[in-house]
Amino acid sequence: MAELRGALIGCGFFAVNQMHAWRGIAGASIVAICDRDPERLKIVGDQFGIAKRYTDAAELFAGESLDFVDIATTAPSHRPLVEMAAAHRVPVICQKPFAPTLADAKAMVRACAQAGVPLMVHENFRWQSPIQAVRAVLDSGEIGTSFFGRISFRSAYDVFSGQPYLAT
Repeated sequence: MAELRGALIGCGFFAVNQMHAWRGIAGASIVAICDRDPERLKIVGDQFGIAKRYTDAAELFAGESLDFVDIATTAPSHRPLVEMAAAHRVPVICQKPFAPTLADAKAMVRACAQAGVPLMVHENFRWQSPIQAVRAVLDSGEIGTSFFGRISFRSAYDVFSGQPYLAT
């Protein structure tokens, strides 16, 4: 199978984490990035060696042949970007919070369903080994049928405190 070609839209707070994650996935690579801020676009593009850079998402979709798009922008921009990806029949992975309103969320789901493309929401922690260990125990039935659970999970340096993006 050929390597999947993806684009990352949004070079803000989460972009570096996303790019490190994509770099570690065999069979997929980010071939283009997009951000309205040329400075952030340059920083992320230079750090990860991405030559194809766009400041306009419409130009990105028109100029690239993509297998998927990773939308890592702020929630208010998700709907137009997801709908644009769906119009180009490009599968979408979208950062959370998914949508500012239920109406926006339903519109994004509908656009992708009508285009016949997958729509996924980022939940990266579910793949980390401690969470997978909990899942394995639950799936094994060793502790019976669960009906409620609460987990507090912190594994390293607190990268989230003091981030302006998360204050909104």
